[in-house]
Amino acid sequence: MALAREDINFENIKREADVAMLAKNMVQTNNMIVHLNDEQFEMRNEIKRRDETIGKLKDDIQLLEKEKRWNMLWHHRLNDSIDKTQIILYISFLINIIFTYFKSR
Repeated sequence: MALAREDINFENIKREADVAMLAKNMVQTNNMIVHLNDEQFEMRNEIKRRDETIGKLKDDIQLLEKEKRWNMLWHHRLNDSIDKTQIILYISFLINIIFTYFKSR
């Protein structure tokens, strides 16, 4: 009753409270949008860094494949050289045995 005598309008108070709440919600929404934009920017930067890392890894893989091919070629050459050396040593060993046999007679 005392409020009614002082001409306090509850509808106006309610509207002002609703406006204040809407303003507060808008500020929170704007803060959330800014935060999400920052996160999106960070994610884009992270994606760029990952793409760069993937590119570097692909380059490293190509270099390793070339090195592997070179190592395989080198390995085959080395095996060929070892095989030839073994054959020469077998032949020289046989010649040495034959020479020793004839020399002992």
